[in-house]
Amino acid sequence: MTEIIDLSNPDVLRMLATQDDSSTTESPTSFLSEFSQENGDSDIEMDEEEFVAVRRRNIPPTIRQPFDIEELDNNDDGNNGEGWREGTVIPDNLPFVGRTGLLVDVGGDTPLDFFSMMVDDGMITNLVEETNRYAGQTLRGKTLSPRSRFQQWMEVTVGEMRAFLGLIMAMGLIVIENMAEYWSLHDLYRLPFFSSVMVKDRFLLILSFFHVADNERQAPKEDPGYDPIYKIRTWVEALNRNFGRTFSPGKNIAIDEAMVAWRGPLSFRVYNPDKPDKFGIKVFELCDSNTAYCCKLDFYTGKRQSSPRGATFDVVEGLIAPYLDCGRTLYVDNYYTSPILFTYLKEHGTLACGTMRMNRQRGPPKEMLPKLKKGDKTVTTLTDGNLNYIRFMDRKEVRILTTAHAANSVLTGKTNPVTKEPVIKFAAVHNYNKYMGAVDRSDQMVACNAFKRRTLKWWKKAFFHLFMLSVLNAYIVHKATAVKKLSHRIFRRDLAAQLVQFIFTPVARPLGLGQSSLFRLTARHFPRMIQPKPNAKRQNPQRECVVCSERPKRKFSRFECQDCDVGLHVDRCFELYHTKKDFKRAHKRTFEQSNE
Repeated sequence: MTEIIDLSNPDVLRMLATQDDSSTTESPTSFLSEFSQENGDSDIEMDEEEFVAVRRRNIPPTIRQPFDIEELDNNDDGNNGEGWREGTVIPDNLPFVGRTGLLVDVGGDTPLDFFSMMVDDGMITNLVEETNRYAGQTLRGKTLSPRSRFQQWMEVTVGEMRAFLGLIMAMGLIVIENMAEYWSLHDLYRLPFFSSVMVKDRFLLILSFFHVADNERQAPKEDPGYDPIYKIRTWVEALNRNFGRTFSPGKNIAIDEAMVAWRGPLSFRVYNPDKPDKFGIKVFELCDSNTAYCCKLDFYTGKRQSSPRGATFDVVEGLIAPYLDCGRTLYVDNYYTSPILFTYLKEHGTLACGTMRMNRQRGPPKEMLPKLKKGDKTVTTLTDGNLNYIRFMDRKEVRILTTAHAANSVLTGKTNPVTKEPVIKFAAVHNYNKYMGAVDRSDQMVACNAFKRRTLKWWKKAFFHLFMLSVLNAYIVHKATAVKKLSHRIFRRDLAAQLVQFIFTPVARPLGLGQSSLFRLTARHFPRMIQPKPNAKRQNPQRECVVCSERPKRKFSRFECQDCDVGLHVDRCFELYHTKKDFKRAHKRTFEQSNE
């Protein structure tokens, strides 16, 4: 018969408390976190797909069905489990024999040393080559107007690319809505750091032409070899290689999804109501449960041909392949959990635990699972000799499938604030709450101080997410190994400062000699009237004055400085431009004094 435990009886609670095992006496590290004692974590879900009302701006709410990988995989074709019986079995105690911690010698103790293990010189060189290639492809055979900012383009260097990434990181630490304000001379926005590293036009040009892959080598969508994430594929592969060879996870690992926020049109954009960014690009990640270090990742790119064992099985198999046969324990949510997957993992020396949906193939038959109502204290424990299945009603129905735990209960170390009784949970639930949140913690730390800008290119959003993830991994390794540990924000601040040091002098725009500050302030200059061009209709041409003209009030002059090639008013503006380094600010003060 089904084992029934009355959890409302204090005597039963005290009896269950004595079943605590030594596996729960480990002292959690500073990276661990507990979810609420009422099992309120977001990963314990109901099996039925709920309909969610989605309200868009100026559009009445519509009913949309939430989608995840968006179709149930081949495991969800009904209950045909055989061999299930009531009770539980003691799981195998697989010793952990894998390597854990740092695998390589850092070679230094600065944030840049740790970052270089994640983003190596070859990856930076690739960004430089592809950015220059894309600029050449864009400008090739293109007729530019004399005032086009693309006229100022010159090939980016490795030092400039590192400084560019440093400025990207600094923009996440200091958030200003309008990007141009980072170079503003206004007292409220004045940030000398940005203008001392790179002029605004140069930064915006690099951002415009920034690329990771050669567009001309991308296969068309109709081609069988078409890769939806071709534009960032080389970056993903390089990060997976560097993440894996730098740090090895401990005994407990977790697989879950992270989200890159994106609301634009995209064939593989998904909607996940359980994430802070509900619309976006899904990234499957395998993380170390203790440190939240991301060991391997893969992008969801839409429905594709899967193996007979199912799409979710293929995702887990691809991520966990380097970490099998080491005695690790994998924690997953009900999207991945299936008897087929857990049996496969156990055959390869890996235990697993996760919440489970009702309709998984080879799961317990429904006739063995009586319907539970809210407040029901019935606990169902089933086993097939290899897997243990635990089902009970908390705030909602909880179903746990595990090969790492029996149906024993443990003390959580907490006390119920109302009854003052010790909080007791099943060991599987307690460890699930303890080790499952690694990917969510990683996602939260990536979003902290991240570079968030609107863009029409989805792959740029994905790239900067991966870039910040590499910074986070570098920080986690730093915190685990460095003698002098820094906070996350200080680590990013120091790393940004070290990256921009690759540019020792400000990068000037590739314009005429007359626009350098030294020539403008020291050479001899003479005004002249602007001459009309041959056969021009306008015989009295004018140019915008670079000193007193401001948006939206533009001011024009019939005079210019021939050597500097700029328009200037003869009265005041010509003098200020050639005698004041910050001529805009000098003009503003002169104007205010004249008004007084």
